[in-house]
Order: sequence, then C-alpha cells, then structure tokens
Amino acid sequence: MDSGPSPISRRVLAVDDDPVSLAITAVLLEAEGCVVFQAHSGAQALEFASADPPDCILADIRMPGLSSTDLARSLRKAAPRALLLAMSATPPARLDGYDGVLSKPLSSESLRAALARRIANGPHGATTALHDPKEDAVLDADIFERLRRAIDPDGLEEVFSVFLKDTYDRIAVMRRADPATLRREAHTIKGGASMVGALQISRCAAAIESGIDDPDDRLRKLDEMETHCRFAEIILRQRLKA
Repeated sequence: MDSGPSPISRRVLAVDDDPVSLAITAVLLEAEGCVVFQAHSGAQALEFASADPPDCILADIRMPGLSSTDLARSLRKAAPRALLLAMSATPPARLDGYDGVLSKPLSSESLRAALARRIANGPHGATTALHDPKEDAVLDADIFERLRRAIDPDGLEEVFSVFLKDTYDRIAVMRRADPATLRREAHTIKGGASMVGALQISRCAAAIESGIDDPDDRLRKLDEMETHCRFAEIILRQRLKA
C-alpha cells in the first residue's frame, strides 16, 4: 500500500523561469500530496525560503540571474534543512550543492523517489543525474498520458495552448533577436517543450541554444520548429478527443 509522500516533502517550493514548466511541475508535485509554492526566479525563491523555509526546494538550474550552484549556496543558508533538488532538460552528470538532479520532463516516479530520500555523495555533496532517455516523437505519448492522468482535460488543453502560444511568440522574437537573446529564448522553449513531451521542438531549441553561426541556418531551424508546433497541435487535438 502507498504510504503517501515522505514527511520531508510536504511543503515544496518549485522554481522555474518558464511558466509552462513551473505549472506542470506544480501539478506533478500536488499529485504526490505536496503543498506547492511557486517562484519564477532564483531571487524570488531565496526571498520565499528566507521568510518561510520549505521542506523541499526543486529548482531549474538554468535561469537568468541567481541560479545553479550560486542559488544552491544561497538556499542552503536560507533553508539549511530543506531537501534541495535541481532539474534540467540537459542535466549535468554532477552538480555541487544539490541533493539530487532530476531530468526534464519530470515523471511521478522520479519525483517520488527523489522526495523520499537524499541522493547525495556526502552531506550536500556532488550529485548524480537521474535520466531516462526518450524516443524521438513530435509529441511523446508516454509523457502525454502521464499528464492526462494528472490533469483534467480542460486543464491539459490549457497547458498545451499556453505552451504553443508562448512558443510561437518566442519564435517571432527570435527571428530578429541578437545572439544572446536568441540563446536565452531557445533555452526557455527547450525547457517547456521537454516538460510537455514536445521533444522535436525541444531538440530544435537545443540546437539553436548551442549556437548556429549562419543566419540562414538559424532561420531554417526556426521554420522547422514552427512546423513541429503545427504537427504538435494536430496530434494534440487527436489525443484529446481519444
């Protein structure tokens, strides 16, 4: 019999600058019985943790401003007893300061395992990523079904609508952006896409984030991303009717 969430995971602070990823993370945590608080930046997370330390903090490691190991060091001082977990679409093999590193897209299983025990090599030491490879897909069926079990149909449709609109808007910005903005927008798209299982969109974004020197090649990759968005919309409509 499932004994429910671990006592250390009752109050969880989720931190992510991508609103789609943050919303899905919150839904998955709530499904595990957690009371979830949300922060959209490292600075906001630190402010919350200092005022009312949570039992667990789950933070994306790549955000503008305070993030990664710098965020971990600050959070350790603000909430020294909290379980500190990192999450990333491309998790490093090791990351100092965190008790565990989870791969996006998150799964209920990986969250449950991480919340139940510390995954540290020594006290608050370097950590090992938990990563499950996914097959290529425009819209990953396993991730979609996981979300469908956790979110009601109207809510799931809203999540995807927000993601797709946000992605189209960011693509429009990226077509005329400077290289730094281009990489930043691509990183945000990559995180949101991986959370909803739009893995082809995530891969396009990852390629742009890594750097494409030729302007024409960048535009072709953005065109490809838009095409995958349209395919994802079609597949989404079909699956929501199923």
